[in-house]
Amino acid sequence: MTQLAVCCLHLATEIEGENVCRECGTVLGYSEVESVNSWQSHDVGSFINNGMTWVVLRLANKLNLPPYATQTILQISSKLNKAGITKKKAIFFSAVYACRVHKIPRLLTDIFYELEQSTGKTTNQTENTLLKLLNRIAKKIPTCEIAISPPDKEYYLQAYLAKIQTVIIRETHPKYFELIRTRSIKNISLEKADPSTSARKAILSCTSSILQAKIKHMI
Repeated sequence: MTQLAVCCLHLATEIEGENVCRECGTVLGYSEVESVNSWQSHDVGSFINNGMTWVVLRLANKLNLPPYATQTILQISSKLNKAGITKKKAIFFSAVYACRVHKIPRLLTDIFYELEQSTGKTTNQTENTLLKLLNRIAKKIPTCEIAISPPDKEYYLQAYLAKIQTVIIRETHPKYFELIRTRSIKNISLEKADPSTSARKAILSCTSSILQAKIKHMI
């Protein structure tokens, strides 16, 4: 059984561009796009390791999640598993929940892929398939307190920008990434497609043709 010392669940609120915990005042990070490598550390507490915990820790490491998000995954997945949901499904649902509640932009396909890798598998799934899986899991949860809100265009935009940030900066310059970021934020309101497609179009429309070829497969 996992034992977790919890002082704060880090419920984020935005204050002057930063995500700050409403409960303890800890600065969790900027609300603007964050690279998958750039979240700040925070004490996750102490726990006794078991098989489920190791999978969560490997997944959080692969996704470069901050410890306060890892703490949330550990807590929620333990509750779901006790409610009869399998460990894998409990971890997947909890990881998505943690990313949404802490405003950390990560894609469903990336979360599921890294979870598969953490359990020694290589299965890939489409976003629509994963959305259906989340809905099936949600129906089995005995309480409505743990709910995942659907991502909007801005969430997808931040997730895609976080995914390509390192590549853009490596190939060009941080200022060029900032230019892409600011222009895509302005352009996304003009896109009329579904949230994911709108975010892709907004980014690609602000990117040079050479870089488009490098990042298209990533987003």
